[in-house]
Amino acid sequence: MRRHLPLALTLVLLACALVFAPGVQASHAIVGPNTKVTDDNNNVDGGIANVTPSKDAQNRQSNETTVSISPAASPVTGQVGDIVAESANDYRLVPHTGDTWMPIYLSLDGGATWFGSPPFPNGYNTMVPGFPTDTSAAGLASPLLGLDGAGDPVIRFDRSGNLLVGGIAFNRNFDPGERPLDTVSFVARYQYTAGTPATASTTTSAGSPPHFTYQGTSIVDRGAIGFAVPGVVGFAGNFTDKPWMEVDLNSPSASACSGNVYFADTNFHGARGSSPVVFSRSTDGGTTWSSPRTISSGGPEGASHNQGADIAVAPNGTVYVAFEAFSQQGLDTINLVKSTDCGSHWSQPVIVNTIDAPQAPGVAFRTPTFAFVATDTTDSNLVYVAYQSFAGDYDIYAQRSTDGGASFGSAVQVNDDPGARHQVFPTIEVSNHALHVAWYDFRNSTTPTNEALDVYYSCTNCNGISWPTFDASTRVTNVSHNPECRMFGGGTVAFHGDYNELDAFWNGTNNIVHVAWADNRDVPAAQCDLSDDPGPASNNIGNRNQNIYEATLVVGP
Repeated sequence: MRRHLPLALTLVLLACALVFAPGVQASHAIVGPNTKVTDDNNNVDGGIANVTPSKDAQNRQSNETTVSISPAASPVTGQVGDIVAESANDYRLVPHTGDTWMPIYLSLDGGATWFGSPPFPNGYNTMVPGFPTDTSAAGLASPLLGLDGAGDPVIRFDRSGNLLVGGIAFNRNFDPGERPLDTVSFVARYQYTAGTPATASTTTSAGSPPHFTYQGTSIVDRGAIGFAVPGVVGFAGNFTDKPWMEVDLNSPSASACSGNVYFADTNFHGARGSSPVVFSRSTDGGTTWSSPRTISSGGPEGASHNQGADIAVAPNGTVYVAFEAFSQQGLDTINLVKSTDCGSHWSQPVIVNTIDAPQAPGVAFRTPTFAFVATDTTDSNLVYVAYQSFAGDYDIYAQRSTDGGASFGSAVQVNDDPGARHQVFPTIEVSNHALHVAWYDFRNSTTPTNEALDVYYSCTNCNGISWPTFDASTRVTNVSHNPECRMFGGGTVAFHGDYNELDAFWNGTNNIVHVAWADNRDVPAAQCDLSDDPGPASNNIGNRNQNIYEATLVVGP
C-alpha cells in the first residue's frame, strides 16, 4: 500500500529537494494548427455497420498518445521528418469488441494530414491485426487473437523506417472458456515499403497503411490470471503493464548495439505482491525477444514496487531506464538504471529525487506519476529525467546528470505557474542538444472544478537559452477542453489516459517538435457529463467524443 507523509512535512522535505528555475525567457516556439488525428465517420453512435478499424464514431474515446518521427524520407513529400506515426488507447471498435484496441495513425506530410479518401496519399488510420472480430489471415495468425482488448501503446521507427507498435493485450474480465494467459506485452512490425498502396479496412479486417506492410506480431512478456478474477481485489496473478520501447538508431560505428530494440514493462505480482520493472531486447528488428529480466531491484533502499518505466538510448548505445519506486515510508522516488553492454548487465538503481505523488486534488481523472528520461544527442553522459511532484499543487520538474546518471543536479521547475493550478503528465525528448518538455496544464481554469485543460510546452538549450533556464511556457492547444467529463464506466468515470508524448528532430535549421494529446473539445459543452451517476447513454449527441489531437512546433536553436 502506498502511504504519504503529512502535507506539512512533505512540503518541508520537497522544499529541500525541488528548486525553481533561475529565470525564464520570452517564448519563441511557433505552434502550428491543432490537427485532429482521429478519423471520425460522423456517426454519433457508430453501430456495427458503420465502424471499422479505419473509422471512429463520434462517441468513442481515445487517449494515452505516443508519437514517433521516421528517419526515412516521405514518399509523398520527399522530406525527412515528414513520416509521423502515432497510437493511443482507441475505443472505436467497442460496438464490435466491447473494448479498446491498438491503432496506428499515420501522416506522410509532417503531421498536416492523418486521414482522407482513397488512395490515402497523406494519412491513414488503421488497427493492429488480431482484434476479437478479426477473421483475416493476419488476424487469425496473430498471437493476440482471443484477447479482449489492447492498450498502453508505444510506437517507434527503426533506422530503416520500419514501424514498430508495442503495447499490452488482455482479457478485462474472466469469462468462462477464456484462456489463462490473459495479459501479454507485444510488438507488431510493419516493413517500410515505399510505393505499396493502402488496403481498405472492414469490420473483420484491418487495412494496411500506405507504404507499410504488416510483418507479424511477437509476444515480449506474458502474464496469467491477472486482470479481473472474481472475488479478488487487485491483480491476482502476474499482470504485465505500461510498456515502453526504444530503438538504438545510432550507426554501427557509434554503437555496438546499433539496431537493437529495447522493451520494458512492469510485472504486477499477485493482489499485494511486488511490481518489478523487467527488460527485454531484440537483435532482429523486433521479431524475437530475450526473456524479461528484472532490472529495478537492489540499490541502497531497494525498489520492489515500481511503475512507469521509460527508456532512452545514448549516442554511444548506453541504455538508460527511469521509473518510479513506491516507498513504504511515505514519499516515492524517481530511479534510474543503465546498461553499457546492450542490456546484458545493469547498474544498481540511482535515486534521482524524492517526490510526493498523490492523486491530484480536485481532479476527477487519474493522475499517476511516471518518470521520463532522455539523453543528449552527442554527449552520452548528459542525461535528463523529468517527472511531476506535488507540493500544494503539481508542477513539472527536470534534473540533469553530467556523469552518465551516477549523480544528478538540483531539480528545476519547468513550468512557469501563474497560480496554484496543477501541471501533470510531462513528456520529454532531446534534439540538437535542446531538451523539449510538454505537459497538461490547468492554468486557464477559472473555477475550483478544474474545467479547463490545455497542453503547454517549454525547452532549454534552445532559442539561445541554456540549462537550467527554461523558455517561457508556450500554449500548444488553441482551445481549452474540459477533462472531467465522465466518459467511462457507463458515464461514471473521468479518464484522460496516464501519459502523452512528444517527439522532435533537427532539420538543420530548427527543431521540429510533434506533440500529441487526448482532447475533449469535440464534446458539446451541454453534453459533458460531470455526474458520477450512471449514464447518459453513449449515443447522446457526442457526449463521449474524446479524440487525439496533435500540433507541430518550430523551435529555434
